[in-house]
Amino acid sequence: MTAFEELVSGMARGREWNLMGEGEAARDLLDRVYDERCHSAAHHKATYQVRVNLQKKDDAASYAGWITSENPTSGPYQGTSLVWFPGEGGSVAVLVIGTDGFGADAHILGRPGHRRRLKALSRLHGGKTWVKPDLLDIATEVPASVSGSWPDIAAALKSYGRVIYAATPVRSEEDGARVSDLLNLFFEEHRTPFTGKARDLWSARTQDIAGAIFPPKTEEDVLALLRERRFVVLEGPPGTGKTRMAWRLAEQIGASTRIQFHPARTYEDFVVGLFPRAVATGLAFEVRPGDLLRANQAAEHGDHVLVIDEINRADLGRVLGESIVLFEAGEDRAVHLPHVPEGFPDELRLHPALHVLATRNTADRSIARMDVAIRRRFAFVEVWPQLDVVAQEGIDFAQALFTDTVQTFAEYADDETLRLVPGHAYFLDPRPDLDEAGRAGRVAHRLEFELLPLLRDYLDERMCGSAADAIAGLADRVESRLRERA
Repeated sequence: MTAFEELVSGMARGREWNLMGEGEAARDLLDRVYDERCHSAAHHKATYQVRVNLQKKDDAASYAGWITSENPTSGPYQGTSLVWFPGEGGSVAVLVIGTDGFGADAHILGRPGHRRRLKALSRLHGGKTWVKPDLLDIATEVPASVSGSWPDIAAALKSYGRVIYAATPVRSEEDGARVSDLLNLFFEEHRTPFTGKARDLWSARTQDIAGAIFPPKTEEDVLALLRERRFVVLEGPPGTGKTRMAWRLAEQIGASTRIQFHPARTYEDFVVGLFPRAVATGLAFEVRPGDLLRANQAAEHGDHVLVIDEINRADLGRVLGESIVLFEAGEDRAVHLPHVPEGFPDELRLHPALHVLATRNTADRSIARMDVAIRRRFAFVEVWPQLDVVAQEGIDFAQALFTDTVQTFAEYADDETLRLVPGHAYFLDPRPDLDEAGRAGRVAHRLEFELLPLLRDYLDERMCGSAADAIAGLADRVESRLRERA
């Protein structure tokens, strides 16, 4: 049994663990756990100290774990720590802030990436790891709806309930993987050097975390949703392949009508309108069907997809008009049109074989958000950068810069700014018909003339919030790497 397995086994026993009250033995075990996965005992002593307060009394707020080294050896401390609280029927492993304040770890708690990675781990743990919505909030207790499912640690919650910001219950050895993730994240945040095996395992785990932050959506998943829900919007940052996916999905459904919205798009263009035409006596007006009516008529002959690119660039309330009430999957609704084109019925009903698949660029803030009435009538699929496609192309500098880009946004961008992260398309050769050197040259041109201007535009338009310095540094690194290649 490894030291870590021994530790998890003890956590699972809670107050019944034989090391309760055995301070020196518990400290020795924690030292051995560190030695199993981390280099350098000197780094351990310089960065951490072990705290052990495992009392046998049921009403004691017992705990043990690692705190940062700048703190006193007893009493209140500052900064983050990884500890566990033994209770009845098990323990709760937690990331917690010292009751004396944030200390030198305020930058960790305030960085969006720390919370984002914890939330990703929570998803990977099937929700069994709880994460506080605001890591800097030290006024709010752990909700009773959460702690009620944990082993009983009432005394610890009374003393530390406001400063716990992530936690997972430990009732058996099978819960060790969740404890390991929290421990490794705690060590990594304090720049702890992992050993070879532990480093490889954590490296693989960080890929899982990245996949949870940027969850991939397969075409099969979206296709199934489109068939079921009929009205779907693919939304995401630029360069994530939304339009390309929409076209491929439309081909799999059947025939398609492809249009693009823009600020000048009108109700008359999309639904129906009167348009002037020259006649011998001057001007006359004719009723013309818009894109929606034509696509709906085409659906009478088989499955048809109306693909709307950049749907959020038009004033949707005006463009859709009364037809918005028809976008309700499973409902048979009809509206009367102000004008009826020749060959069309008086009432407009959306044919069951008509599907609408739209794309929305989340980086475009030049127009208003979709209102609730419109949003609730569509299913929305987030399309994020695909983390593996750049690696598959095999251009090393592009892969390195893509990883740097994704990590910079994931670590420093708030949720709104994360929606600006450039997608994988900027790092790929769109026409891979040359040798490796030729493809690498074309990718370098894309980075210089497409990615860099995009990043600079984000910064010039003050779109990056608190991540501005980090994204400015990213732009400088991209530019420097391209100069090295020149």
